[in-house]
Amino acid sequence: MLGTLGLFGGLFAGWWLLLWWGLPIRFQSMSPTAMLLTHLAPPVIFGVAWRIWQKIRESRIVQAQAAGQEAAEADRQAQREAAKQQHYAALAERQIKALCRGVWVQALPVKDAPAWLEEIPEGAYWTTLERDEISSDAETTEQVQQTLQQLLSDVYSAAPGAAWLPHYFEATPQLEGREQLEMLKQVQLQAISIQEFKEASPNPEPRFFPGSGALMSRVQQLFQQDPSLPGMVVYAADAPLLRRGVLADEWDELGPEQGEINQWQGKPGYAAVAMIFLRENLPVPEQVSTQEASQDAYTPYWEKQQHYGDERWGRVPVQWQETLAQLPVLAELRLGEQAVLVQKQLLPMTRQIHTLFDNALVNAGLRDYPFSSDDKDEAKDQAESIVWLVHNSGDVGVGGTRLAAVSSALHQYAVPLNPIDDASNCVCEWGDVGSARSIFQTAIAVVHSARLAAPTVLTEFDRQGEAEHFSVALIKPQEQVA
Repeated sequence: MLGTLGLFGGLFAGWWLLLWWGLPIRFQSMSPTAMLLTHLAPPVIFGVAWRIWQKIRESRIVQAQAAGQEAAEADRQAQREAAKQQHYAALAERQIKALCRGVWVQALPVKDAPAWLEEIPEGAYWTTLERDEISSDAETTEQVQQTLQQLLSDVYSAAPGAAWLPHYFEATPQLEGREQLEMLKQVQLQAISIQEFKEASPNPEPRFFPGSGALMSRVQQLFQQDPSLPGMVVYAADAPLLRRGVLADEWDELGPEQGEINQWQGKPGYAAVAMIFLRENLPVPEQVSTQEASQDAYTPYWEKQQHYGDERWGRVPVQWQETLAQLPVLAELRLGEQAVLVQKQLLPMTRQIHTLFDNALVNAGLRDYPFSSDDKDEAKDQAESIVWLVHNSGDVGVGGTRLAAVSSALHQYAVPLNPIDDASNCVCEWGDVGSARSIFQTAIAVVHSARLAAPTVLTEFDRQGEAEHFSVALIKPQEQVA
């Protein structure tokens, strides 16, 4: 108010000084009204114009400040949204899954077969070997070759299309690489010949399963490296029982007292396992064309026109794609977490395992991992839905600390399972299966998840020299809602 009065007072004073002493105006000839307007109108007009301009200027400044704040807020929101999208994109990569569509196992139990083998789900085929079925006089390679031939024959009988999928074998360190590949080639050709495929027979080249550590991570790496890969057969077989020259009548004499290796890994065992993995969202197989169906059965395979249909099925012929598509989804494998155990005391080991288990829960979608606390959804925390544990903690004399650390980490998330009654200790049940251990344990976890229709925890200890490695992963049934 005082500023406005001062403004108009200054304008009137200045104008009047200019009017009386600066301008050559003759007031004697002016009417009273004109004289009054000459004295009052210009200062009023200039004052009002000044105030209007000042108001416009202030309004523009306010608008510019508001626009600047809005732009800054929009920039902050854009950065936050970008960070949020990056967060959930990284989370989506962590929560990728591979679908296990079949499990075939031949294994020799340490003593009696576990009771849960009576509840084998559809899509899992388990053969429990007897000790008298294993010849102690046979060469290890020969015995393993026969077992693998029978194993792959069972796979091709249940799903003939698997013969056209890439085969990845877990290499046995005790045998020379070329010798193993030649043996695997013969095994596959013999298993394929039994099926008597009428069209061009598959001729897959056996390959060693690349990488190390959790099986799921290695499978996913193969899928990422080759986007055209529709699926794969992962298999392994090993016979420490034969490699160590153990006879059937000496079996019961072996135990933890025979040495540290028996304490950690169990008695020498024998196992062969194969698993089929397929990509998600494979197309529905096409119907076999009339032209292909009408081809003469006596036409040589090199003269037949092969049709593979949708390229996402790779080299699997159309007539055999359905045999893979109809395989049930036993379980979803999620990325695991692994690390070297720094300390072997209970409390430090528990803390480290707890951290790995926490990350594994996020990978499996059983624990919410929001971008901010405002996005937290308590309904996504489902660790309590886990009902089974598969582990290789070892004999009670050495595995007590291991199992206690795993159990403590699970109970921190209120996982209700009992680590003794609701668990499979592979060392005590199946012994040392050598290089087949990782795939064998994964197959056991898949079977438990499928038969219980609930998530299963898979933990694995591995001693490499003086270092002790640990990995944990979650296996889930497909119907499980994250």
